[in-house]
Amino acid sequence: MEPTLDALQDHRHELYERFAVAQVAVSADGREVSFMGPIEIGVEVGGFAVIEFEGARRVAVQVREVRMVEREGPQLDFTVRDQMAEIGVVAASVRPLMRSLGGSATTLGEFDGDFFLERRAVEPFGERPIRPATEDEVALIAEGLTGTAAAIEIGVLRQAPSVPATLRSTGFARHTFMCGQSGSGKTYTTGGLLERLLGSTELPIVVLDPNSDHVFLGSCDPEDSSPAAERHREVASGVHVARARGNGAEHTLCLDFSDLDLDIQALLLRMDPIRDLDDFRALRQVTATLTVPYSVDDLEAAAAAHHDTERLAARIGNLRIGEWDLWRREGERSAVEYDVSRARCVIVDVGSLSRPDERTAVALAILGRRWAGRRDREPVLLVIDEAHNVLPATTEDPLLAATAELGALIAGEGRKFGLHLFVATQRPGKVHPNVVSQCDNLVLMRMNGAADIEDLSTLFSHVPAPMLHRATGFGLGQALFAGPIAPVPLLAQVGTRVSPEGGGDVPTTWAG
Repeated sequence: MEPTLDALQDHRHELYERFAVAQVAVSADGREVSFMGPIEIGVEVGGFAVIEFEGARRVAVQVREVRMVEREGPQLDFTVRDQMAEIGVVAASVRPLMRSLGGSATTLGEFDGDFFLERRAVEPFGERPIRPATEDEVALIAEGLTGTAAAIEIGVLRQAPSVPATLRSTGFARHTFMCGQSGSGKTYTTGGLLERLLGSTELPIVVLDPNSDHVFLGSCDPEDSSPAAERHREVASGVHVARARGNGAEHTLCLDFSDLDLDIQALLLRMDPIRDLDDFRALRQVTATLTVPYSVDDLEAAAAAHHDTERLAARIGNLRIGEWDLWRREGERSAVEYDVSRARCVIVDVGSLSRPDERTAVALAILGRRWAGRRDREPVLLVIDEAHNVLPATTEDPLLAATAELGALIAGEGRKFGLHLFVATQRPGKVHPNVVSQCDNLVLMRMNGAADIEDLSTLFSHVPAPMLHRATGFGLGQALFAGPIAPVPLLAQVGTRVSPEGGGDVPTTWAG
């Protein structure tokens, strides 16, 4: 007779009880740890676990990998009554498939009473019991790993929601790559990070904001009396916003034509140094006679004044570049002159400009001016949101290609001069590879594409691949922080921000 499903499950539960898998960990070098246990062991990738020794000694580890292990169980011999068989009784043998968990971890340190002492290696050990860390133990581990280093609180740890997730402030002296699909909370998280950097550090910040997402970073709900809001109010006056005319901003987003390098001016005028030999030579000659700052109109007038440079004046007039709303007018100040050492943070709302080439010209001017002044060795965090629009991996637009090359140059050489990048995008393959490859920090939010995860595994090989793959299951505002900004890779739920978010999705009121 065929047994019922309940009876089969009861038999399997009995097998797992009689042939239980030991919940133990071992290490041959005291650094890398292997463990195994039943399905119910309770550990997760990125979480903390505790290995117990004699005398109440406890060693903390971080789980790097968890995998399902399938094995044949013991041979079971039994007889069944079969009404269809001639003899009525049938003998049978079977080896049921049994499942357990195995994985790997790395040593973090040891507990000493109410303290945690960071040690990345202990003496090798044989099989010792392992279990998930309690919330109190996680708090001790987090406090011990942070130590006395300057830190900012970004949210809470996913494993222990009462334990703050803290990032090392000095870690932002390395380039940071932030990646997350649309709707993952990437913009909200960026704003929260900027708030905390403003409130807890003295690092000047320049933000290239293509979607007007951060234009309200310097404001706060007047009815919010939380400690975070009070801290932000103390620094909010140092946030300056530059927007195109007509947006009511304190600074008008504008440039002088002379803010652009000669090669960039030539790109705007659609000329090539080799193909357009005469026109390019005329551009060099005329600009050499002008006093900085000069405008497009100044250049056109000077070119028209001489017979041998009239073609240049005609080119400028035909392209109508002088009609761009971007150019500085009397009484205004060029965007390249913003002094972030005093302002602390400048939001450059390139999204307020109507023309794509105007937005690219602003990015080129600001990044170019920072690179030109690199030997002043003044630290600054250059935040490039939606970086695929500024530093694309591939483009047929010569202006964008020049911007991407400049970004790659800053990524490769800028850190030693205090030029630190924070690059945010939706997919790693959309940003210039020489920019992404120079980023040591990773902030990873929800991702859907397996191919994107594989790309990140190659680019950020210091982060365990199973941790990266967890991003496919992240909820809103959940993130992985790894690199110099974190003592160990951290899985966190990002906390609330106190400044309003400027952008946001269009409401789906049409659905009703």
